Amino acid sequence: MTENNSVLFLDGNAAASLLQEIFVPDISIAEIRCVACGFASSVGSLRLYAASMGAVLRCTHCDGILIRAVHTRHGRWLEMTGARHLRF
Repeated sequence: MTENNSVLFLDGNAAASLLQEIFVPDISIAEIRCVACGFASSVGSLRLYAASMGAVLRCTHCDGILIRAVHTRHGRWLEMTGARHLRF
């Protein structure tokens, strides 16, 4: 008896429809959990520190940075290393 150990993989384009489903709903009602303290709340309840080129969203419990979003001439950037998960 032999096992098939081959792994099927595709490029990121194959995930496009799944990612579109995730990023279409209203982000403000999505639950986000802070990596630093474990507190979970809605994105809409986070503290926003805004500037002309973007935003920093901080945890209301520990003030940790959960999301950084900027819009530059080179594109739109989203960094979420401070978030454990984002659930819709």
